[in-house]
Amino acid sequence: MTQRITRLMTATALAGLAVFLGVLQALAPSSAAQALSGAGHGPGYLSSDGWWLGTYRLDDGAQGFCLHAGRLSPTGHPLEYADGAALGWFSTEESARLAYISRTWAGTDDRLTAAAGQIATWMVAGLGGRTPEAYAARAGADAGSVLALAHAMVEESAREATTSVRAEAVVELAETGPGRVRVDVTAERLSGAELLPAAAHSAVVQLVGARFADGATTATVETGRDVPIVPDGQEASVSVTATASLDGLPYGTGLRVAVSPNGEVQSLLMAVPAATSASAGASTAGPSPLPFQPRVETTTSAAVATVGDSITDIMNVSVDSGDGLLPAWGVRASDDGFIPIEVTIVSSLLGPFSEPIVRAERSPADAPVVCTVETAVDGTGTYQTPACVLPAPGYYVWVERIDPERTEPALGGARVLPWSSPFGVASEITRAEAPAVPSPAAPAAAPTAAELADTGAAPGVVLGGGLAGIAATAAGVVALATGARSRRSSSRHHELGRVRGA
Repeated sequence: MTQRITRLMTATALAGLAVFLGVLQALAPSSAAQALSGAGHGPGYLSSDGWWLGTYRLDDGAQGFCLHAGRLSPTGHPLEYADGAALGWFSTEESARLAYISRTWAGTDDRLTAAAGQIATWMVAGLGGRTPEAYAARAGADAGSVLALAHAMVEESAREATTSVRAEAVVELAETGPGRVRVDVTAERLSGAELLPAAAHSAVVQLVGARFADGATTATVETGRDVPIVPDGQEASVSVTATASLDGLPYGTGLRVAVSPNGEVQSLLMAVPAATSASAGASTAGPSPLPFQPRVETTTSAAVATVGDSITDIMNVSVDSGDGLLPAWGVRASDDGFIPIEVTIVSSLLGPFSEPIVRAERSPADAPVVCTVETAVDGTGTYQTPACVLPAPGYYVWVERIDPERTEPALGGARVLPWSSPFGVASEITRAEAPAVPSPAAPAAAPTAAELADTGAAPGVVLGGGLAGIAATAAGVVALATGARSRRSSSRHHELGRVRGA
């Protein structure tokens, strides 16, 4: 306020106000609210010659800084609130700086701060032809401190003033374990965008498809910090949405100005609470980070077999359910969407054992191994191992195991839990028997006397005839052999003769 305050002016103003209020009361309905008016000084300094430097208060308890140096004091004058942007008095930069000053210092109860804030306001809005030093002199002995603080306020307003603010939310799922949600706030300062430091503000975050560590779906979180979240879904793939809202932020160009119908009276830059809002949302979808526990129930292809036979193991693959487990086969992300994680089942055929196999939790360390085969599985269902040949008589048993390290972490291996079968499960045992040895053929029986009698010849005659026949046959064979040798020899000689004669 640059206009000198005198008793005469104050009395005149009060008289005019009384008349004005009387007219309003006569014209307005009895239910109408009382008009807003200047109530007097807030904290500040009154100079020895009657000049005021500080804030003014209205009859609703609010206070602010004068905007137009050189106009009349607002005390006792009717005023009404207006939106600074609608008035169009200031540029975007000026509005941003004045908004920062009003939010930061206009509501102070400290008179030195109030005096410095008033000078800073005029240094942005207009000094009315005077210097900051001239205004600071009204603070008397505190003039130097007031002036220094005013300059610091102006510099701070240029550095910290903002035109707007925005929030960004991030929600992510982890490969295993909890995911995260994070809310960041960026202030658009006059010098450019600035990502605000961690814990600068608090945001209310609501989750869909996930929960916070305490099981709640809504929480107030500090900005700029990762907050763990756990997906809700029991499906192989899950989706999570996070919505963040922030209220009461001290940013932007919003001004609240108390103006008078009389252009000769000061307008006041009112102290306002931080009232800017920002919101953000984010969503994501991906494989459930919950681990899954494959289980295998097997049955040998033959409970009884013969040495040399080939047998296989029939595997029924399922998924265990329980606290903290995914009750479905896990999936992984690919270019084609979500695909099942491939798991390798290692099957070993142990044996032969000479005695019937007794069930145990683990296989004997020195158990003989016939063969080890592998089967790739990518979901629940029935699978069959490659075949193994039974090498000897005895008892054999299949055992299976799943090692998560056989699947690369990038392919989902980190979410596969290990599994192994017990030793000696009855359905996995095969008894191999030696192949049956065929009995040798019995020699032909000698003819009986009765059979010989049927021929009509005496035994001696038959025997003699037989011997004679054998002798004749032998003689014939010798003769044939001799003739053949003669022919071969003759032929060979003939060929040699042809060669020589050629």
